[in-house]
Amino acid sequence: MPLSVRELVARREFGLAVAAGTAGLDRAISWVHASEVPDPTPWLEEGSLVLITGVGHPGPQSVAATARRLADTGAAAVGIAVDLVYDDVPSEVVQVGEETGLPVLMVPYATPFVALSQAVADRIASEERSALRRALHVYPRLTAAALELGAVRGATRELVREYGGWAAVTDPAGHVLAVAPQSAAGTAERTAADAGWAGQSLSAVDSAGHLVGHTLGADAVRGRLLLWRAEPFTRPDYTVAAAAASLITYDLEQRRRSRAEARRADADTLRDALRDEADPGAATRLVTAWGIDPGDITVVVVHPDPRPATGADVHLVLTDYAHPVLAVTVDTGETVLLTSRPEPLLAFLRDPGSPLGQVCPGPAGVSEPVPAHGLAQGVRQARQALAIGRTEGRAITSVRELGAIELLLASAEQSVPELLVTRLIDPLRRAEADRGVPLIATVRAFLDHNGSVARASAELGIHRHTLHHRLGVVRQVLGRDLDASYVRLELALALAAHALREDGTG
Repeated sequence: MPLSVRELVARREFGLAVAAGTAGLDRAISWVHASEVPDPTPWLEEGSLVLITGVGHPGPQSVAATARRLADTGAAAVGIAVDLVYDDVPSEVVQVGEETGLPVLMVPYATPFVALSQAVADRIASEERSALRRALHVYPRLTAAALELGAVRGATRELVREYGGWAAVTDPAGHVLAVAPQSAAGTAERTAADAGWAGQSLSAVDSAGHLVGHTLGADAVRGRLLLWRAEPFTRPDYTVAAAAASLITYDLEQRRRSRAEARRADADTLRDALRDEADPGAATRLVTAWGIDPGDITVVVVHPDPRPATGADVHLVLTDYAHPVLAVTVDTGETVLLTSRPEPLLAFLRDPGSPLGQVCPGPAGVSEPVPAHGLAQGVRQARQALAIGRTEGRAITSVRELGAIELLLASAEQSVPELLVTRLIDPLRRAEADRGVPLIATVRAFLDHNGSVARASAELGIHRHTLHHRLGVVRQVLGRDLDASYVRLELALALAAHALREDGTG
């Protein structure tokens, strides 16, 4: 502890005497200053012992006014040198001491001011050496506790054992991950919520005590370490707190990378689970192991990012995600995400500034909930939604948002749209090659304008007679009556399926 006024007075070699303010003798002295200016308070810190000869003052009232200013600003004591200007401590100064509780010391002429400064400095140096020795003993205990309990729990335990008070590690949102003692959990959470973080570290003092804080994380905020106690911290104490924060950061980053490696290791298994011929049991075990409900899985397919790779890793990003999500990049370059909690996942994908939005910036398609044995169907639905959403410029498209025709295609077995394309589009494509006539575009324009020859021919830039001729060729090739509503529906479905297949998602 710093040298107190009482301890300094007890040093017989200085010959100090207390003239007033005995109630404040246990005040700690932060430093000793000699001053003859009427108001030295702008240059002083709290806890200062101020020594005055009276040479720079016009009279006792001026010295008394200085003493009162010192009392008001938290000085530890004021020392008045005698046998130089005054034979004894002026009564006006004694009165200030009695009124304010500020200790007023009589300093003999034979006592050098520098001796008092040296005494206080020696105690400060001794305290710092002691704190440094203590810090050197704390480091190996922190390491041992981290190996025994993990850095988060181990560091908080050892910090409290060494410094008292309480220590806590919180997540970035301020929720307590570990605290010692456990009874301080509520206090720690309130402190974390109220702390004003302006940088990587925090040091705060209030009437209750002293708080030290450090941000945890290598390249982003993974959490925070808070250490509180009633007594002030020394410089070595701050060093120990910083070392504990570094130890916790290292542990958090290592665990984060280990979880990302586990995700990468399961990527091949997940890729197999997305196939039509996947083992349903293996798929169920995989998603269950990662906390995903095997009976309620939403599949999200994110279009490949055309921009150059930034080195960002979706597996590493997902280790910080609060809800269970699995991810894999498939042969087409798409990122496939599985979750039972789609709403928060989609919120992050919609936010280009979020870590997930940065590693998966492309448009996305979203399936209906499917079971683990239906992941292949979920992927098809999400791809269909993605393809349709891209044509409409949507960032995220759910299969539930699709129109009736798109929904029919998205929810159908793979053979249904393929069959429509084979029966209706492929014959038209062959006829186009043989005749050199754009029959598919003709049918699309005809259907888009609800069978209006005038509007369709205007869009195509051809005469109505030319359009009639082309439609006749279509009837001949397909053997179908284009005036029948059912045939038109079939053709509309076939054209939609063809567009999806051409986009690579069908």
